[in-house]
Order: sequence, then C-alpha cells, then structure tokens
Amino acid sequence: MNSTERTSKATGKGSEMSALIAAQPGPLRDALQALLGMMPQIEIVYRVSNVSSMQRTVAEHHPALVLLDTNLSDKVSQVVKMIQTNGSGSQCLVLADNVQQQQLAQSAGADAALLKGFPADKLFETIWTLITEQETKSKAEPRTKQ
Repeated sequence: MNSTERTSKATGKGSEMSALIAAQPGPLRDALQALLGMMPQIEIVYRVSNVSSMQRTVAEHHPALVLLDTNLSDKVSQVVKMIQTNGSGSQCLVLADNVQQQQLAQSAGADAALLKGFPADKLFETIWTLITEQETKSKAEPRTKQ
C-alpha cells in the first residue's frame, strides 16, 4: 500500500503542527496515534507503512515530527539521513528493536532513539521535548511551504 492516511483535529487554530507515524499497521502504530491525538500541539497525524510513502509525505507536508519504527526498513541510518537532509526541518524519533539499531539511528542524526519496551511516560516525555524544540525553531524562523 503506497497511500498516506491522515487524521486531523478541527481546532481552527490556523497554524497546524503535524506528525508522521512511519510504521506498519498494528498495535504500535495505533498506540502512537492515540498518544499524538492527546497532544494539543499536534493538529494533523499522517500514517504511512512504507519508506516511499514516508519520503513523499515528508517532502510534501514537512511534518514537525517523524516517528520511525525500525521494522519499516532494514536501512535505518539511510532513512534517518533522508529525513534529516531533505530540508523539511522535521524532528526524528526512531523506535528501535535493539541497541545496534538505536546506535545506528543516533549516529545517522536522529533527534532521539528509544528502544522498544520503553515506559509510556518516557515516550511521552521524549515526544513532548521534540515538539517543544520544533515549536521553538518554528517561532525563531518560520518555515515556508513550497
């Protein structure tokens, strides 16, 4: 499936912060969707289940935050580098299956990398920190959509 799914909140704030969940459909993706849905800063959540859809979504929508499950690709470092170098300004959180993937993600430039099995409060805190950093960046130099 090469499509991108989208969920939006109807808040009418005008300025929309978005997130992208790059993970196969299932419990992890559903839990991430629920968590992001509780965060008032996140207006739009995109969901993709393959790397090509992720690349297209990042390029077209410039999400503030990308949550990347390492099960999506065995080339974690290449995917992270693509996110970090495409000019979108996206923060990247990698959810890794093992320490090797976590280290690869961090060395490739991921803003954060957590080992799966993390406590929910650690995930929430990490996402909150990344969103706050993104808000600070956005206020300092507003992004322009192309």
